[in-house]
Amino acid sequence: MVAYPQNHGYTYMFDCGMASLLNISDITKLRAVFVTHTHIDHFINFDTIIRHRAGGRVPLTITGPLGIAQNVHSKLLGYTWNLIGKSSNCFEIREIVDENTFHIYKIYPPTWKLKPPIVVRSKTLLEQDGIYVQYRVLDHKIPSIAYKLSESNKINIGEFPYKPGPWVARLKEMYLNNEEGDIEVDNQILQASDLFTLLHTTPGFQVGWAMDHLGTEYNHQLLEDLFRNIDILYIESFFREVDKEYALKHHHSTSFRSGGLARRAGVKKLKLVHHSRRYLSEIHDLLEEGKAAFEGRKANFSQEATAKYLLKE
Repeated sequence: MVAYPQNHGYTYMFDCGMASLLNISDITKLRAVFVTHTHIDHFINFDTIIRHRAGGRVPLTITGPLGIAQNVHSKLLGYTWNLIGKSSNCFEIREIVDENTFHIYKIYPPTWKLKPPIVVRSKTLLEQDGIYVQYRVLDHKIPSIAYKLSESNKINIGEFPYKPGPWVARLKEMYLNNEEGDIEVDNQILQASDLFTLLHTTPGFQVGWAMDHLGTEYNHQLLEDLFRNIDILYIESFFREVDKEYALKHHHSTSFRSGGLARRAGVKKLKLVHHSRRYLSEIHDLLEEGKAAFEGRKANFSQEATAKYLLKE
């Protein structure tokens, strides 16, 4: 999925299993790619991104769990780079170690040497251009990363008896910095602090992304804390609840459980994604199961739920 924050010059991508569907313009606008884990269906089309960004003018940040640096490095070494020159731009890889630590690697063409990383201790994975990203490490038998991308709070101005102009941006800047002083408005010199009452703060937009994970209380508590009251959540809906034992055995969640955790977290809008192909003939019921749990109502199924997966003894 590609996120396009409003009034923002860059885009951000979560996982890249479908990256081959992007056009060149989509890829050149990418600022960061957030990889949950590198199972083939989530990482297979990273090559499409390499093709249009290796040696580009704007650096690209790639984040993911332990091992992502080696995954990206190996992809790059799988090709011949004799037609590309040295560049000061690069791929910046942010490899998540745990809830409070990640490593930053920077690799440059054409040799793509992977040097020792910078160690960063922070719960905020990325903060740039008015965007910041937080994360949690989930259990999918391997680490799987859940992400929350947030816009910075916005400073808006209400009705005012003056003509708009450059002074508005300056007033917002002074407000953010709690700065006192004079400001010129309509050829008048006024005290900035007297105009602060014209301003009000609104929260920035927040989007969450949580793919493959074990549907247990531990993982879901991590997700509830991360996604509390966010605007929209994209979350795995791979299995139906009738197949919950099989789902748990394979470290997945169910549509019902994903909908329930979104409700408990106070998510405003839910998008159930990443479904097993075995449910394609009953995709409405698969989605209805999660939507009903999210909305706190009884599900309206079109047919009786039947297990599609059988546990082997």
